[in-house]
Amino acid sequence: MPEQSDIVIFTENQEIHEFFKNILQTENHFIHFAFKDESGLKKLSSSRFDLIIVEISQPLFSEITYIEQIHSLVSTTPILILSEYFGETKNTVFGNKVSEFVSKPFTIEKLLNSINSVLNPATPENKKHEVFSEGLESKRLSVLYEMSKSLNSITDFNLLLKTIINLATDALNSERATIFIYDRVNNEIWSRVGTGLKLQEIRFPITKGIAGEVISSGYSIITDNPYNHPAFNKEFDIRSGYKTRNLICVPMKNLKGILVGAFQVLNKREDRFTTQDEIFLSAMAASTAIAIENTLLHEENINKYNEIVKIYDELYTAQNMIVRESKQSIVSEMRGYVRELKQYDPFFKIMDQMREKENIPQRFMELLEKLENYHKNLFTSIGGYMNQLLNNIVENKDND
Repeated sequence: MPEQSDIVIFTENQEIHEFFKNILQTENHFIHFAFKDESGLKKLSSSRFDLIIVEISQPLFSEITYIEQIHSLVSTTPILILSEYFGETKNTVFGNKVSEFVSKPFTIEKLLNSINSVLNPATPENKKHEVFSEGLESKRLSVLYEMSKSLNSITDFNLLLKTIINLATDALNSERATIFIYDRVNNEIWSRVGTGLKLQEIRFPITKGIAGEVISSGYSIITDNPYNHPAFNKEFDIRSGYKTRNLICVPMKNLKGILVGAFQVLNKREDRFTTQDEIFLSAMAASTAIAIENTLLHEENINKYNEIVKIYDELYTAQNMIVRESKQSIVSEMRGYVRELKQYDPFFKIMDQMREKENIPQRFMELLEKLENYHKNLFTSIGGYMNQLLNNIVENKDND
């Protein structure tokens, strides 16, 4: 029987919880779960584990930092990463801090083999990794690379903006970020989302604000004292009660070099924004501009399609109403004709004339009355058949 091991898994994903409970416990492992926060780090400090598994669910800089914090606490405990991100840049991002990297999607067999190879290495020495630069810029480049891949798969505009803003604030360790889109037709700037703000659309002329200055000039702005900057618009802070301490704003250009908007990040939590931050945010803005244009085009096509469908539905409904009303009018008129047929039937006139004559034998009158009753029944049957036929025509039209 394999030796039992204590494994701690860092994840907020409930599906991962259930997956490991069902898989690893059958392999004689003791499974523990932890959140990627201070409580998880305390758990590492107070207990000893044979393996640490960390799921990276987003290409965030904070995910890399958390791995580094884990490694600094328990440098001798092997770490296994589960992620669809950083697979191609894992050596640059993690260096020798990680013993194994399992890319998503993975099979159960591949995962178990990776876990067993880490817990039971073939040689006493840990697997050696090729170590590249582990500096801040190399990690940011890895984040940028993963971000560019993930953004192109998002087609919902609001989701795209939220994703971009989360990535930017995380990478630059800042409080808020906003994407401003340039409306060339109205010469306005608009934004639909901002970190820490409710989802809403704001618009203002291109002549107002630092974002307007950046879009107009095509140059970035970094300021540690925005309230003294001539282009800074204080209205947003006054309205929201937020205090902007420092900011960086860079232009966004598409593949043709045309300005499509501005990318603004506020309040760096530590120190101030630097030229290195500007380089990174400008690179991020380039990928963002392409993704935003593609998503806006997709959204515009969806709106046009929905508009065409709406117009078609309205025309179809109007056509059906016109046809139905015309049909009902014709049917009503035909029913009137059916009701009036009796007065044009010569048999009934003949009968009335015969009754007015004298000296008609009784047996002959009885015979005529029988004929009259037969004729009435026949007329009623014909009228009923015609009415039923008209009803069927109306019902069939209503079901079309």
